[in-house]
Amino acid sequence: MRLYLTFAAISFLAAQSAAAQAVPVQAAPPIDTLYFVVRDGIVMSTQGHTMVIDYNADGTFTGDVSGTAFQGTYRLDGARLCATSSLAASETCTTYPEGMASDDTFDVTSPALGGVRIHIRTPEENRAAAAAAEAGN
Repeated sequence: MRLYLTFAAISFLAAQSAAAQAVPVQAAPPIDTLYFVVRDGIVMSTQGHTMVIDYNADGTFTGDVSGTAFQGTYRLDGARLCATSSLAASETCTTYPEGMASDDTFDVTSPALGGVRIHIRTPEENRAAAAAAEAGN
């Protein structure tokens, strides 16, 4: 009887260990800076180019660099924004600083692009851009 209980206890612990290993790792909640990045979009400057990027709540984004449109997907993991796009198929993750909001400009280091200047657009900038696009149509 004692051998059976020992075997049952070992089997139970092994099953719990296997179940714990099968649980996918959850992403950390995004920091406040990324809330504003996704809500308002960004203007990214690097290597003499300027990109305007708009993020959607469904994990997709669209952008424009020198008149060339691109799109992709993103995910948030704590202070990191990880993205794949039609410009770069492999995922890259960039760490953003905490405490930034609309109209802030700051530098980050992208694994793919090196030093990057980020400007989080304001709701006013977005309205002006939408009005200009509407007037152009």
